[in-house]
Amino acid sequence: MYTVFLVDDEIVIREGIRNSFPWERTPFSLAGEAQDGEIALSILKDIKPDILITDIRMPFMDGLSLSRIVSRTMPWVHIVILSGYDDFAYAQEAISLGVCEYLLKPVSAEDLKKALDRIAERIQRERAEQENRAVLRERFETQARSLQEHFLYDIMAGVVGAEPALSRARELSLSLISHRYAVMALACSGPVNPDRLTLMAHLRRLADGSGGQVHVCASGPLMLALVLGESDADVEERAYAFALAAKHETQRGTGCTLSVAIGETVGRVAHIASSFGSAQRALSHLGTLHAGKILSERDLAQETGALLMDLTVVPLLEQLKFATLDDIPRIMDYYATMLGDTAVRSTLIAHYTFVEVLFAASRIVKEHGGDPEKVLPDAARQEMLIGVASSPDDILTMCEDMLRRAISFRAQKAETRYGAVIGKARAYIDANYHNADITLHSVAREVALSSSHFCTIFSQEMGLTFIEYLTNLRVENAKRLLRTTGMMSSEVAYAVGYGDPRYFSYLFKKHAGMTTREFRSAAKS
Repeated sequence: MYTVFLVDDEIVIREGIRNSFPWERTPFSLAGEAQDGEIALSILKDIKPDILITDIRMPFMDGLSLSRIVSRTMPWVHIVILSGYDDFAYAQEAISLGVCEYLLKPVSAEDLKKALDRIAERIQRERAEQENRAVLRERFETQARSLQEHFLYDIMAGVVGAEPALSRARELSLSLISHRYAVMALACSGPVNPDRLTLMAHLRRLADGSGGQVHVCASGPLMLALVLGESDADVEERAYAFALAAKHETQRGTGCTLSVAIGETVGRVAHIASSFGSAQRALSHLGTLHAGKILSERDLAQETGALLMDLTVVPLLEQLKFATLDDIPRIMDYYATMLGDTAVRSTLIAHYTFVEVLFAASRIVKEHGGDPEKVLPDAARQEMLIGVASSPDDILTMCEDMLRRAISFRAQKAETRYGAVIGKARAYIDANYHNADITLHSVAREVALSSSHFCTIFSQEMGLTFIEYLTNLRVENAKRLLRTTGMMSSEVAYAVGYGDPRYFSYLFKKHAGMTTREFRSAAKS
């Protein structure tokens, strides 16, 4: 089955394609539609269709501009251009963008089916080609690419200094000049484990479409990407967009599920190694929690502002950021060794250790939205510090128990760290679903995240995409209106946010399994 997305500012054209094309009798499915390229772009990021059908002239963002962005960021999408103008210049530019088909309006269902069938054959050939290792090896293992990748890894590993790195990059025709950088670490998870060559071919294809803003390389089973941008927000948007596209492309092409970790954003080439290290730590942490997700170092260890404890606690906090339950014995051994035999026998110094662990554990719990008095019920009460235990060994045992509680709580909250963000987003969507202008971009702005970052966390936390959530919400409210009011179907469509009543009727039947008239009759009976 191939998913198709339709963009045209003329309702008549959209209706004609939606209603006259024999979708049920073909391997094609209409996944959605939009009236201009700007609205379509945010939906496309969510739906990720196989085929895009778009008008060439539209308000806000025309079809060529949309095609240019889609070709660069979603290279698996095959594009069909519709035009009411027999203009060779348009056709030339469309061809230069890699558009598969160029059809003149009005297009018949028969002509459209022939075009989609040709694209389906092309997709099949591409998929067969991707499975051919010899072809992939021929594309991937050229001498220039190999040199670039080895060099990129040396930069990420901190082997090459900043000045020689920039000089060598120019020799290899590799652009590294940027204001901000971040390293991404990607690893295949799940039962399907294709070879690195196949996976890297997919990642390189995406990187080639980034306009020089993403470079990829590999080290053993680990795949790496260096993201360049003008600001932290720019790097974040590019990183999450690349991560989403990489997960979709590799899943689609190989069946592999990618785990993606995004390192800290840095401002100098010399600090890229630091971003690499944070990406590795985040990937390791991600592997112990939930493989197949996208996680950034910022997601993993969010800053809380002013320090709430003495600076001597910071080393323990740094360990707790990425520690698992298996690391606790090592942490306690480190404390015991650091204190020494004499210190361990000293109840006073053991009490001081207890205070350090108490504050560090409380900080971890607070950072992840918990109440230390509930997560650490006995230890959190200050009066317990007086006569808390009769021996240093008992105190160290309580310290270990506090660490276990804090790390376990952090692990439990890892999946819902964005609970407040998702709650705010859902509240905004629930209050504005009836607004036809609500988009992924507008909701992302409401929660102060980039659209790609929001798209990632929403689908990971909710288990469905933004468009699926919005459509389900609108359909359920439409059912409520059909049951409880005498509004006509077109009035219900406008009331739940659809400016095109016929498209609403199409969606309603697709989701409810019956027409609005049939639903209302069934509700009455």
